[in-house]
Amino acid sequence: MIKITNIDHFEAINRAQMSVGAQSNYLIDILKPAIKLGNWDQFEELDIGFDQTGQSLGKIGDNEAWKKLQPFFEPEATKNNALDFSLDGKIIERNLQNELKSLILKMMWISPKYHSYDSIYKTLTVLKKLVNPLISEGVNSLSHVNFDNLERWIIEGATDIDFRRGGSYGPINKLFIEKNGLPFSVKLTSTLNHSDFKLTLKEQNQYPVIPLRLYYRALCEAESLINYLFSIRDKIEAISTYLVNFQDNIYKGYAKYLHQGIRKRKNGEYIWRLSNANRLDKVRNQVFKEKFLGLTSPTEKQIIALIQEYQISVNPSFYDVCYPNREITLASNKINTAQQAQTVLSKYSGGCIWTLLAKSGMRGDEIAQLHTTDGCILEVISNQKIYILNADLSKTVKGSQSTQDEFVTTELGMKAYEILQSIYRPLRNNYPESKKFFRMLENGFGEISKKSIARQAKKWFYNTLASELTLTNQDIKDLKISEPEKTFKLGEKYEFSCHQLRRSFAYYLIGYELLSFPQLKQQFSHISLAMTRHYAKNASKFQKLRKKKGKNKNLCTAIDDERVQQKAQIYLNIYHRLANKERVAGGKGKAFAKRRTERNDNNLFTDKTNNDTLTLEYWENIVRNGQRHIHVVAPGIFCTSANCSLRTQVNLIECVDCNNDYIVDAVYAEAMRKEAEEHMYYDITYNELTPQTASELYIKITAAERIMDDLGVDYESVELPQEVQDMLIPQAGVTL
Repeated sequence: MIKITNIDHFEAINRAQMSVGAQSNYLIDILKPAIKLGNWDQFEELDIGFDQTGQSLGKIGDNEAWKKLQPFFEPEATKNNALDFSLDGKIIERNLQNELKSLILKMMWISPKYHSYDSIYKTLTVLKKLVNPLISEGVNSLSHVNFDNLERWIIEGATDIDFRRGGSYGPINKLFIEKNGLPFSVKLTSTLNHSDFKLTLKEQNQYPVIPLRLYYRALCEAESLINYLFSIRDKIEAISTYLVNFQDNIYKGYAKYLHQGIRKRKNGEYIWRLSNANRLDKVRNQVFKEKFLGLTSPTEKQIIALIQEYQISVNPSFYDVCYPNREITLASNKINTAQQAQTVLSKYSGGCIWTLLAKSGMRGDEIAQLHTTDGCILEVISNQKIYILNADLSKTVKGSQSTQDEFVTTELGMKAYEILQSIYRPLRNNYPESKKFFRMLENGFGEISKKSIARQAKKWFYNTLASELTLTNQDIKDLKISEPEKTFKLGEKYEFSCHQLRRSFAYYLIGYELLSFPQLKQQFSHISLAMTRHYAKNASKFQKLRKKKGKNKNLCTAIDDERVQQKAQIYLNIYHRLANKERVAGGKGKAFAKRRTERNDNNLFTDKTNNDTLTLEYWENIVRNGQRHIHVVAPGIFCTSANCSLRTQVNLIECVDCNNDYIVDAVYAEAMRKEAEEHMYYDITYNELTPQTASELYIKITAAERIMDDLGVDYESVELPQEVQDMLIPQAGVTL
């Protein structure tokens, strides 16, 4: 079924398909059988679905109705992805067209799987490209799509589908995934990927990073600007309010001028004080003049209403009369026109948007979806302040994953958000029903496009570093490291795009080892780690080059020193626990305790050269020389193996008796046990329990309880419900 992240909208749409006419469920009672039957005459006369008022979304046979569905499912869509059942402007053969509609309707309404509107749109877009090769071979059904035909079309170049791009396979695989209940037989025997056709995927084009010199300079300028603006954001909001009210104040003054009596020239011609700068202004002004002269003794209130109706253009030279006290000052900026206010606010907005992109790695469309309230919240974790940006108001629908809506940023990012609030809050007051954060700074302050938002940031970057954008030798070295295939010329102007901030965010944070790949994957809301690695491509080369030899300290050496100290501290804490005969779980911890009991001496806390293992200096020396390794698997769980694979997903059962693990705290294990218990009862309640999930939950609970046993933590054991026990395979024999 279609996945809609706004749960209220999702439930309203679901309810709308119930109790249609005499049917209790239109989708199951009418649509599902009609899709399977494939009687096109009846099929085309059915309704695509119904809106919340019970009105039809259009007939299945009406191609124009399909094009209007996106606003229904995605009221705030920023890109036009209309469902178009024509191909290059030409009508698709009827049978093929209706087979495509059957698949799309099944994905939209009946499928047990959840499909986003974007996935439905891409499925239609790609599968339409199979129409021409099918028709050219004299067939008119998707049932002829099989592996052999696809392979032959690839070799012959008979289709526009690019099979060397991973995104082409998902839509084709929908045929196999949704084959049950379709009116045609699906000949694909499994899902496909590029390796089935012995193809290699094309390397995606990547943006080069921002050269380190320019990146550093822009960050410094941004920090200076944001810190200054944050202290005067009340004045910035006053300028925005000034901009919002500017035209109204001009109109009020002009209405007073008209009410007092229009001046005339010696020849009797009225002096209107209006500007006919363009054709539209000329037309509006002329209509207004005629309407005004038709009034008999109008009141000032009537004149203002007439002015606002026709949106006349008052000559700027007359502003002093209409709005004499209009000058407002901000630092060295003296503002007395709307244009000047727009220029200042656009500059500040561009700097703040650039900063938010740079300090969060967000995409442009995610910035556009910032919350208007609580868009940046403070969380305190382990006494550390964490600023979270929220970019979407939606909730998660059961069975589907919501769009990414939380991004960690820095204090500077928080300040940039608050300044943007000061700029756009007064502008949004004219549109209380809208949830859009950004507005235009002119023309009635309507909605602004994503490109316009990015354009502000781009303009700020170019204007701020205007005299520094010529590429130097060092810049070219930086660029060649990140993108060795591309060519850059000495002395040419650096070309910047906002997506380079996302690329640079990944590249430099990974290069300076300030972030791990799993953390970056979470921040970027990527489905696969491969895509995250793509963004940080060649960061390892930069990592090696930035390591300077000698006594000079830089960020890299400072990070290395901190890493050594933290690892040494972990070892020291563990050995202090062991020396105090406190319990340490994990295979390595239990083995140490057993060895100490058998030998009954304290020589285990000195090495062969009689160094004390209970000092930080000892462990710093050991770690720095590479004699020992340790990393955190989870809170309170540490692994000493450099080859450990549990760095992105923790499997507790592998840690309980692992010969490389120390476990000093049961907090994480207890949290995992509680989570597993909740998932277990949820699956039972909603009839989603399977043998696989039952065994996974049992393993998590058992592993967590074994860790708590080893650490001597009191707990109440989880009683497995009978539904879970029935799905587990009973153990026979002796456990070693």
